[in-house]
Order: sequence, then C-alpha cells, then structure tokens
Amino acid sequence: MYKVKAKLFSMSAAVVLLAACNRTSDVTSITGTVAAGDIDEVNVIVKESQIDTLVPVTDGKFSIAVPANVLAVGTIEAANYGVQFIPDGTRLTVELSEESRVTSSMKNSVQSRFTELQEKSISIQNEFREKATAIMSDTSLAEEAKTEKLDSNYRYYFGLFNDFNKKVVAENSDNILGVFGIMNLIGAVEEAELDSLISILVPELSENEQIKAIKTSLMAKKETAEGQMFKDFTISGPDGSEVSLSDYVGKGKYILVDFWASWCGPCKAEIPNIKAVYEKYRGKDFDVLSVAVWDRSPEASRDTAAAYGVNWNQIVNAGSIPTEIYGIEGIPHIILFGPDGTILKRNLREEAIEEEVAKYVK
Repeated sequence: MYKVKAKLFSMSAAVVLLAACNRTSDVTSITGTVAAGDIDEVNVIVKESQIDTLVPVTDGKFSIAVPANVLAVGTIEAANYGVQFIPDGTRLTVELSEESRVTSSMKNSVQSRFTELQEKSISIQNEFREKATAIMSDTSLAEEAKTEKLDSNYRYYFGLFNDFNKKVVAENSDNILGVFGIMNLIGAVEEAELDSLISILVPELSENEQIKAIKTSLMAKKETAEGQMFKDFTISGPDGSEVSLSDYVGKGKYILVDFWASWCGPCKAEIPNIKAVYEKYRGKDFDVLSVAVWDRSPEASRDTAAAYGVNWNQIVNAGSIPTEIYGIEGIPHIILFGPDGTILKRNLREEAIEEEVAKYVK
C-alpha cells in the first residue's frame, strides 16, 4: 500500500511540476545568443510597455526580463540582425543571426503560434511562386493555357492565405496575433467582413494603433462609398493660395479624379488610359482632375505630369489629406463623381475607366 501511495504521490508531483513549467508568468524571461562576435549590445524594444533599452552582450550571450503582454510585439536588434517576439510570459530563447529565430519554452504559447504564423505565411508564398514558375516554364502550354493556370494558381493560394489568416484571427482574438491576421486580410476581403473580424477582438485591442487606423479607414470608406455625396478637402499651396475638391466636383459635370503620385509605377501606367478618356469625352459634361498624394514634392508631381502629357486640371502637394478622407490605402485610386458630387464608382482601372464614363457621357 505504501509503495502504491508513494508512486501516486510521485506521479502527482510530476504533473504539478509539468504544469508549473508550462504556466505563463507576468514576466517574460529572454536569453539569447548573437552570431557575430563583434556585437557588444542589443537593442530591445517593446513600445507598448515603454521599453527601449540596450542590453550588454557578454561572450556572445545576453538576457533580459520584460513584463508579459500578449497585446504587444517586441523587437531585438543588433547591427544587421533583427527579430520580432511576443512577450507572452514564457521563457524565450533568441538567436540573432542571418536566420534569426525565437523559441518559446511552451508549446502553443502565443510566441509559438507567432512562429507558426510566420512560417506558414512564408510557406504559402513560396509554394505559390514555385507553382507559378513551373507554369511559366512549361513549354508544352500555349499562352492562353498558361494564363488560365496562373490565374487558377493565384486564386488557390490567395484563398489559402486568406483562410489561414481568418483562422488566426478567430483563434487569437485575445492577443496581438489577431491584429497580424487582420493586417494580412486588408484589401483581400470586403470591408464588411474585415469589420466583422475586427469586432471579435478583445476590447483592449481596440487601442492598438493599427486597429484604430483600420477602423478609421473603414469608416472613411463607408462614408465615401458609391452612392454617397463627395467629401470636400482644401489644399494650401506654398504661395498661400488654396484649392478645394469642390472647385471641380459638384459643379454640374461628371468628374474623373485620379489620386496618384510621381513615384508610383502603376499610377503612371494608368495615365495613358485616363488621357484617352479625357480626349474622347471632355466637354461641357465631363472633365478630369489629377490629385497628387504622398508625393516627394510639388515639383516632382508637376514634372512627371508634364512628361506624361497631363494637360487637365491638377491639385499637387495634397499629402495624405484626401487619402484619409476617402479611406484610400493604395494608389492609383480613380473615382468618378456625378454632376451633383455623388460618388458613382471607386477604384477604376484600365478599360473599366472608359466603360464607366461611357455609361453617363455621350
């Protein structure tokens, strides 16, 4: 009887010890190694916890303890090396090298799931590229068949990546990984679905800067959706003059507005399409306006516009003012406004520009 009791006690102690090893703490202990021998300190940053400190490296090793916070993401940097980590209350082992990595002492910890997220994302992208390269290299395929296969390959991996990130959000609504999943889905799902996914995050993540920016952008898109009335903005020039969107939009003409920048390749690729529409339809019922956003300088906007033959109305030096108002996350972003200022169509590209204009202007 004594031996049985002793065995049971021993097993119970082992279970308790194992549970203690897997329990998260209010402190995240980090120990690390640095591959390069000439590095004598690393920079540890956890913005959400107001940590930005230099940690000494001795014999290629360093250590630090930071507060646990699964709503935060930290970085460790030295020379050309860097790695992100989640201060999740487990013991973290960091290797700073050409292939930097972070390992958690606990399976299925937030850090372990973060590593899985990174590896899975890279794996999906690599598989997509490999399949695309194989299709492009297949000399037995006609060009039309290649295009079909490439399109099918894109749709498959695009869907796979989206489904994976939706799962990440659903399983990590109480930690920073939910934010990463949301970020990966921007532009990949409809605004309503993105808003729905954000709604399952814990309230504390509503204060996350990225989530706040996304929610602001979603609200801007909702308020400037097709069918809504245009929102005005005013840009001040270096000479003190002012120009507003309402100087052109809502004045009785259909106005095609191109939000672009001189450094943006796709923007410049759309200019010939816009020019063709302008030359075909301009008149008492239709006009075009280019609005330079996020550009290096007014001169860069003007010089590039001149080089590409832009001979219609322009607003330069608009910065981020229009993009914040209209929730624009990428350029070019081309909008058709009705005579009264109603937003008729957003995000027009290529042949769709003329197709939309032709619906209204003869």
